Amino acid sequence: MRNQSLKPSGLKNKIPVEFRKEISAGGIIFRRRTGIVEFFFIKDPFHKWTFPKGHVEKGESFSDAAIRECGEEAGLYGLKYVMPLGRITFRFRRVGLLIQKTVHFFLLEAPSDAKEKFVTPETLAEGEEPIFEGKWVKSSEVFHVSSYKKSDGLLARALRGVA
Repeated sequence: MRNQSLKPSGLKNKIPVEFRKEISAGGIIFRRRTGIVEFFFIKDPFHKWTFPKGHVEKGESFSDAAIRECGEEAGLYGLKYVMPLGRITFRFRRVGLLIQKTVHFFLLEAPSDAKEKFVTPETLAEGEEPIFEGKWVKSSEVFHVSSYKKSDGLLARALRGVA
């Protein structure tokens, strides 16, 4: 995406901040295991609990990107598309650049015996943000684990989608 200059409103004579817009896709993954519904969370590079997500490749649908990214980030495969959940937009800084990211999320069902597998520092590709930890959480505890409140609406939709 194109870099643009952003001058926050109300700030006069301040140096413009370079920013870039990014579009990503992610999955809120669940599994049914011995009658219990569990959701999968990853710990992001900021040590916060969230959901797998990443870039959309050229020609790829958002839902296909979400499934691929869940495999790449968490080693979860055999995921079944259930439904779209919506999108969230947020901003963060990366190497002096302000990023405005919009993430399209989908509800994905994992096999009941799904087991995550993460990359190791040795197998991490250059430029990738590492994800080394994840966990399955009972549906009754998901709002206590989720670190980003912007995700709560999507999580509530996901809970309704598995009921």
